[in-house]
This record gives sequence, structure tokens and C-alpha cells, in this order.
Amino acid sequence: MRMETRITASIGALIAMMGLLAAACSSSGSSEPTATATAVSSQAQGCAEIAALKDSVTALMQIQPVQDGLTALQEGVDQVKSDLVTAKAAVSAELAPAVDEVQTAFDQLETSLDGVTTSNLATSATDIGTALVGVGSALDNLSSAISERCPAG
Repeated sequence: MRMETRITASIGALIAMMGLLAAACSSSGSSEPTATATAVSSQAQGCAEIAALKDSVTALMQIQPVQDGLTALQEGVDQVKSDLVTAKAAVSAELAPAVDEVQTAFDQLETSLDGVTTSNLATSATDIGTALVGVGSALDNLSSAISERCPAG
């Protein structure tokens, strides 16, 4: 039960960090002059893709493997993986390093999940929790980077 408590605490902290990313990528609703419409559109596309990534990571963090099962966990991982590919394609070269950092942290999470079964989940919990914290830190860095380029809400 102690391992589940640590994972739950890590997940809570990550969800809070995800909120920062959502705020950074929300639109203000004000209209921009026509001269900047293309730049705003490009930024908004990157923001939308990053917001989708944030949503899938948030959903992954809410999965409780013991209750929801490892299949639900794998489906969450698959969705994050897909959204990472989409986000990498949508962001500018300036944001690519921050997205790459999320990719690296996510790769470490996937490594920590390799070979995890219901019977060894408790012994893997610390490594999984550490990897989740890494994903959260990378998303926090991405949130900071994107807040400078996306319209604030």
C-alpha cells in the first residue's frame, strides 16, 4: 500500500503541473490583426497539439493499474505516444527541444513499464513513480517554453 501512496502522490503533483500547461496553451478569445493571423495560426496549432499531449498525459496519470488493469495503462501509454508524435510534427524548431525532453522522459517511463505484470507491479512502483516525475518535469519545462509563444487565457 505504501508504494500506491507514493504513486498517487506523484500523480497528483503531475496533474497540477499539467494544469500549468493547459493555462499556457489556452486562447484569449481576442482577435488578432490580419497581418499576424498566419503566425497566430501556426502558434495555435502547436498549442492545440501540446494541449492534446497534456490531456493524454493527464489521462495516463489518472489510471490506477491495480483497479483499472494493466491494459488500461498500456492504452494510456499508447495514446501519449501517439500525441507525442503529433506534437513533435506540429511545433516549431524553437519548441522541438522541449518536446524532445518530454519524449526522453516518456521513453524512460516506457522502460520502467517493460515487463510489468500484476504480480510485480508493487516492486516496480518506485521506478514507475520516478519516471512519472520525470515526465512531469519535462512537461513543466515544455509549459514554460510554450507560454512564451502561445496566447495566454
